[in-house]
Amino acid sequence: MIFPTGEQGKSCIRVCQYLTNFYRSIDLVRFDERTGIVYIFVSEELQVVIYRDGNWRFR
Repeated sequence: MIFPTGEQGKSCIRVCQYLTNFYRSIDLVRFDERTGIVYIFVSEELQVVIYRDGNWRFR
């Protein structure tokens, strides 16, 4: 079983803060144990992916 890294945790908090600062509601935060990637779903057209090294991008 894979767990989120510390870097992913820090990035997740930072990205969630950015999103809520712009009054965006976060629909779902999901950690995929198969790939080790954190997904943040904000709306149907906006998704954030956080990789194991803490780097993130919009998708």
